[in-house]
Amino acid sequence: MPGRGLAIPNPYIAISKAKVVNAPESFAAFESVGPKVCMVTANHGGFLGFQNHIQVGVFPMGGRFGGAKMDMHRELNPIGLAQYTMWKRWEDHEEMHMEQFDSIFRLCSKCLGMVVEGPWEDVYEIVAHDMPQNVGMTDVPAVLGASFMAGEEVPPVSLPYGQRIIAIGDHSVIQGREEEFEQAVVKVMEQFKKAPGFLGYMIMRQIGASAVGSFQLEPDGIHQALQTLGDNPPSARDGNFQLMQAEKKPTEYIVHMEWADMKSAMFGISRVVVNHHVKAVHDKVLATVVQGPYITLWNPLMEDTSWREYLNEDGTVKVDESVSQS
Repeated sequence: MPGRGLAIPNPYIAISKAKVVNAPESFAAFESVGPKVCMVTANHGGFLGFQNHIQVGVFPMGGRFGGAKMDMHRELNPIGLAQYTMWKRWEDHEEMHMEQFDSIFRLCSKCLGMVVEGPWEDVYEIVAHDMPQNVGMTDVPAVLGASFMAGEEVPPVSLPYGQRIIAIGDHSVIQGREEEFEQAVVKVMEQFKKAPGFLGYMIMRQIGASAVGSFQLEPDGIHQALQTLGDNPPSARDGNFQLMQAEKKPTEYIVHMEWADMKSAMFGISRVVVNHHVKAVHDKVLATVVQGPYITLWNPLMEDTSWREYLNEDGTVKVDESVSQS
């Protein structure tokens, strides 16, 4: 029987959030342990890639946050970490944590000496996106040349970790107005495409949190975890809640934006208050929020860009119908 085209679903994103002591020892531990955690995570077939960030600052929002600066990486203490992992299904993420519980517990325990707050691992669905592939400088001529020869729109050049800035906008939305928010914020992103240095975006809706990924275990598991330095993982390892039980109300969204550099982010995002047309578009977003936007700036430290290839598939994958029905 001939194959049929099936839509490729967007990946889900689990974001492990923590605040750590702003000291060289913290970054050394992060750089040492982080890659090992990613290697363990990759044992699950639903894992698509990762992108790990360190906070560098806060967008001042026209002085609304008067103590904020775009670059505060030396002043912030504790300083934020945000570790994205991407999954075909959110269930894949939960399966991985149970299958690899001992290894991840031992590895993460090596970082506890730097943690002030967290970890907490929220899970998001991507409701809209327009994200570029990441390329190195040596790849740029080939990528741009191929687009030109194919008569396609020239893509933005998104360079690897340490060579671009991530802006994360946190929003809580009035119940019942989620769809209105999503449509309005996409229109703002379309306006940002006209700004120099804008690379791409994702709109992410929080659907729950991972109890095991947050080490929020049942009471016996909590006590066992506190009675070891990581050498004896708890035998009681069930989470204290199901993922969907941690869905936040009002609904929480992350607007993930990527910019070429910090100044591009500063002047580009500022269009929502200094450009009359963009301001009017963004006001439709503001009309839907309970809290926000609060925009923080992050530097990607480590990443595997495979998930971007999955996200940017052409939308269909051929599946043999006879196999799918067997």
